[in-house]
Amino acid sequence: MNITRFSTLVAIVVLAALSRFIPHPFNFTPIAAIALFGGAYFTNRWQAIAVPMGAMLLSDTIIELQGKMGFHSGTVMVYGAFAIVAILGMVALKKVSPLKVISTALASSLVFFLITNCAFFYPVPEVIDPTMISYPHTFEGLMSSYTAGLPFLKNQILGDLFFSGVLFGGFALLQKRFEALKMA
Repeated sequence: MNITRFSTLVAIVVLAALSRFIPHPFNFTPIAAIALFGGAYFTNRWQAIAVPMGAMLLSDTIIELQGKMGFHSGTVMVYGAFAIVAILGMVALKKVSPLKVISTALASSLVFFLITNCAFFYPVPEVIDPTMISYPHTFEGLMSSYTAGLPFLKNQILGDLFFSGVLFGGFALLQKRFEALKMA
C-alpha cells in the first residue's frame, strides 16, 4: 500500500467533508462526491466506504455539536444512500474519465434523492421534531415526499457535479504533479 497516496486521499475526503461548514445553498454539498471519490480511488473496498463514511460522521457530529441537525430520524437512510453511492463509484468509476464522472455524479444524485426522500421507510420518531416534515407511510405520502424534495434536487445535482469536478479534477492534477499518487 502506498502510504502517501492513501494519506492524500484521506486528507482530500476529510477536507471535502469539512467544506460543509462553508456557507452554501441548501443541498449544495460534497456528500455524494465524497462517496463517489472514495469508491473510485481507495483500492480496498472497505476503505472506499469507511473513510468517506468516517468523514461524513465527523462532519455530522460537528454539526450536531453546533446545535444544528447533524443526526435525525432519516440518518440511517442518508448513510445507506451514501454507502450505495460509494459502491456505485467502485463499480462505475474503475477507470476514471470526465464523462464517467459526470454521468455517475448525475446517477448518484438520483439514487441519493430517491433513497433519502423515501418517506415510506423512515421510522416514525418517538418525539416529533417540528423541523422535520412527516409523511404518512402510504404511496400518497411517498409521492408527497418526492414532490416536496424536488426543489432541493437542483442544488443537489449542481453540488454533486461541482464537488465531483473539484475532487476528481483536483486529484488528477495532483497525480500529474506527484508520481507517488499514481497507482503502482
